[in-house]
Amino acid sequence: MLSARLPQATVTEAFFDIPLTTVSLQSNFDAYINIRYRGAPSDSSVQLLVDTGNFSLIVPEYAAIAALPNFRKDYTVVAHHVTEPWGCPAHIVRGPIDIPTINGAIYEIPNCVFYACTGPNKAGEHTANFGAGRISPWIPSAGVMIQAPLAYNPAYHYAQFNYAPARKIFAAGSEPLIAEGSSLTLFKTMPQGYKMFDIVKNRMWMSLIPRSLSIGGIATAWPGTLTSPIAMVDTGGGPVFLSDPNGYVYKSNWPDQVPSPEWTSPGSVSCQSTRHDLTISLGDESNLFTYHIDTTNFPSSVQGLTLVMCELCYYMMGNQGMNIGGLSALFNYILIDYASAKIGFKPKVLELV
Repeated sequence: MLSARLPQATVTEAFFDIPLTTVSLQSNFDAYINIRYRGAPSDSSVQLLVDTGNFSLIVPEYAAIAALPNFRKDYTVVAHHVTEPWGCPAHIVRGPIDIPTINGAIYEIPNCVFYACTGPNKAGEHTANFGAGRISPWIPSAGVMIQAPLAYNPAYHYAQFNYAPARKIFAAGSEPLIAEGSSLTLFKTMPQGYKMFDIVKNRMWMSLIPRSLSIGGIATAWPGTLTSPIAMVDTGGGPVFLSDPNGYVYKSNWPDQVPSPEWTSPGSVSCQSTRHDLTISLGDESNLFTYHIDTTNFPSSVQGLTLVMCELCYYMMGNQGMNIGGLSALFNYILIDYASAKIGFKPKVLELV
C-alpha cells in the first residue's frame, strides 16, 4: 500500500526553500536534490546531482516510472529510443515531478519534460542529473522541446542557489563529508540585491561574458582578444578553470603555484594551477559584476586550488573562455530568472562564506 502523500506547497507562498545536500572531498563538492514521481510512496525519493552546466532533467530508471500504478494516467512517452547528454539510451517523458521542500510540503512541477534512462551509458552508469541551467534559446532533442525542470512553472521562475559556508560543507580529512544547510529557493518575484545580466545566446552552457581576471592582485591581459569568450556559470563544486590559447596567463610564473588536478590529463594542454586569491569581472554587453575569491579563511582542504589555467582546457568543451567553478558560488548568491533568460549575482557577507 502506498504511503500518504505530504501536503502540497500552496501557490500563495511568495517563496519557499528546497533542501540541498552537499558531498565534498578536498576542494570539490557536489550538491544533490531529492525528487519524487507522482504516485510513488512518500518515503521514496530519487537523488539527483544539481547541475547548472546542464539544462534538462535526467532520471536514472525509466522502469521505475513505468511500474507506477498511475503511469498511463500521469505520464506520456513523447519520444522513444533517444540518447541523453551523458550517453544513456533513454525515452523522453512528460509528466509530474514532485520535490519535497524544507517545510515538509511538496512543490509540484505538473508537466515536466525529461529524459528517463532505459539502460547504462558506455561507462556502465545511469545518469541522475537535475539540470538547472538556462540557455537561450532552449534546444529541442529528437524534435521535443526540453527545458530545465525549474522553468516549467511560470509562477516561480526565480531560483536562488545558496550554498552553506565552506567550513560546513568541506571535509577536513581525506574522507568525503555529507553536509546539510545548502538550499534552492524559488521566488514568485525577484528578491532584492541582485545585479542581473542577459545570458549569452546560442550557447550550450549557461554563460555570461568574462571581462577581466586578476591573480594575487595582479591584473592580467586575459581574456584579451579571445573570440566571443564565455564565462560558464556552473555551480558544480571545483576551482575556476580556463583556456588561454593566446598565452596571457598560463605561460607566466604566478605565485602560489600548486600541482594541476588529475582531471587536466589527458585532454588538456599546458596547464598551470594556483591557490592564490582571484578577482573576476563578468557580465553582459551593458553591465559588469566584480567579485573576489580568497580562500585564506577556508578549511585547509579548500585552500589548495583556486584557478587552473591551460593553453587548452578539455573541460571548456571547445569554448573560448572560463568556467567560474563552484568556488564562485561560495562567495555569491546566484539567481536564475528562467522567464527572462537572465542570471544574477549578489555577494555574500564574510560570515556566510
